[in-house]
Amino acid sequence: MFQLNIQLNFIGMIFELFIIIIAAVLLVLIIKKYLIKRHKLTRLLLFIFLGYFIAIIFSWLSKVFVVAQINIDTYLYNIIFDFRLSEFFVTIAIFLSYILKVNVFEKGYITWQKYIVIIYGTFTCFFILVFYEVFHVFLNVDETILTIIAFLMVFIYMTIVYGPFLRRSVESFRAVEESTYKKAFLSLAIMSISFMLIFFNFAIDRVFIFLGSPGFTLFYYLAWIFAIIGIFGAYYGYIRPKARE
Repeated sequence: MFQLNIQLNFIGMIFELFIIIIAAVLLVLIIKKYLIKRHKLTRLLLFIFLGYFIAIIFSWLSKVFVVAQINIDTYLYNIIFDFRLSEFFVTIAIFLSYILKVNVFEKGYITWQKYIVIIYGTFTCFFILVFYEVFHVFLNVDETILTIIAFLMVFIYMTIVYGPFLRRSVESFRAVEESTYKKAFLSLAIMSISFMLIFFNFAIDRVFIFLGSPGFTLFYYLAWIFAIIGIFGAYYGYIRPKARE
């Protein structure tokens, strides 16, 4: 079983390395497009994608720890190994996505929505970085259960932000006639649904682990594929045309 775990993590490590390479190429293209005209919304998207990119890096590093059999008893090692540092950067990216949504579709912040996004996002970060550790170390709660809860919390946060984002993108896509704008809103819709599906798939993968699977199911691979689809969709349909304006 131990050897199988190393083999699965090695496959995951190689797979995530390819994801990192693709994401890095897209990130460089996004930076180049941003430097052309320095649009505020393009800058926001750049920081959002940077958050996801850093999350992928730390996820890959956790696989390296397993394959190389590196075990360091420190808090930093734990939050990388348990995917929690990746979840933290994704949570930051989700919050930036909320700011992007307001700038694209709204005339200003709706107070109650803003507080929900801030409070829930803050609580999610605290759970990932603090409460998770307390429950596992001091209360001896099963780590797989805590991981499932963490994934679901991030998925709920994604739904809170990207759900309305998706709805407004689709509405705008249907309302405009000009092809460039239709492509832009469609790309934002693809980005929204793709990002929501990342942690939905991760949570399903962890449920299978809880039920006895060694992990790295189809849902694990789908999660990172949706990450690339989301980044590429927004770049191709929104960022690239925006830089030409």
